[in-house]
Amino acid sequence: MSVRTEIEAVINTWNGGLDGGDIEQMVSTVHPDTVTVNEHQPVTVGAQAIRDKYNPRIAAAEITSGFDIETLTEFGDTVVVVGRFYGTMKMRDTGDVRSPEGRLALVYQRDENGAWKMILDVDNNGPQ
Repeated sequence: MSVRTEIEAVINTWNGGLDGGDIEQMVSTVHPDTVTVNEHQPVTVGAQAIRDKYNPRIAAAEITSGFDIETLTEFGDTVVVVGRFYGTMKMRDTGDVRSPEGRLALVYQRDENGAWKMILDVDNNGPQ
């Protein structure tokens, strides 16, 4: 299996967890000390920060998500992925539908078992 196929599978696992409301599925794809740098939010570190950030979103909305890889560059056991994210959030309380989209840079590193784990997530919102 190619590295690109492996990374696509990890991203699909993350998105499947987000869309299905399974935070632990999402966390299974990240390094315990992953760094998240999201637009208009403080930098966070760690898998618990992922739970703290996404649990309220999952509770507030029905989510669908997607990601298109634009570039994937390998540096040994580290991979840098840049692409576009998009999706919908149907708010449970109002029924309003939001359509988040933007650019995303992800960095993955192989762990001691050979699994790819996200170590960095940087995004910006808005059409690009």
